[in-house]
Amino acid sequence: MTVRCFELVAHGQVQGVGFRYGTMQIANRLNITGSVQNLPNRTVKIVAEGNDSKIDEFIHLVKAGPTPFAHVSKLQIKELPVNHYHLFMIK
Repeated sequence: MTVRCFELVAHGQVQGVGFRYGTMQIANRLNITGSVQNLPNRTVKIVAEGNDSKIDEFIHLVKAGPTPFAHVSKLQIKELPVNHYHLFMIK
């Protein structure tokens, strides 16, 4: 299986709504590694690494909003070099 790594920047109602915790739950369920963190401009940055099919599912679920209160209006996606993360963490 091919491992890929992406940086995602989520815009919208993504801070103060459990977005980071919900993202971590999805990542753990799909065996995705990397991190999630709030940025000062009210967006959330996610670095996600995992096998091809799981990464696609992860991106789809993040785009849909990982909690009922989150609303992603825009998701910027950029592919990164594979970094071999060992876990998924909230920064």
